Amino acid sequence: MSSPSQCKVCQRLFAEYEAATMEWFRVQGQLRVAEYCREREASDRIVAELSQIAARRHGLREAMTKHELEAHPRTAYAGSTPAFE
Repeated sequence: MSSPSQCKVCQRLFAEYEAATMEWFRVQGQLRVAEYCREREASDRIVAELSQIAARRHGLREAMTKHELEAHPRTAYAGSTPAFE
């Protein structure tokens, strides 16, 4: 059993979460521009996109927690934050 910092699955999940978080910030910036320009249709589309990204991030956080508890039980405990966050 490898540590979370050396685990390929942990690294992949964290990289995907990090990419989704960066995407969320990028799209959030687009929303601010659309709102400033009073582009309602663009704002509505961007809000829907942000919702999808937020759901993906939530799923990745759950996957990271589940993986850590299953693959690295000695490094996780109830109510803990994953070691790779």
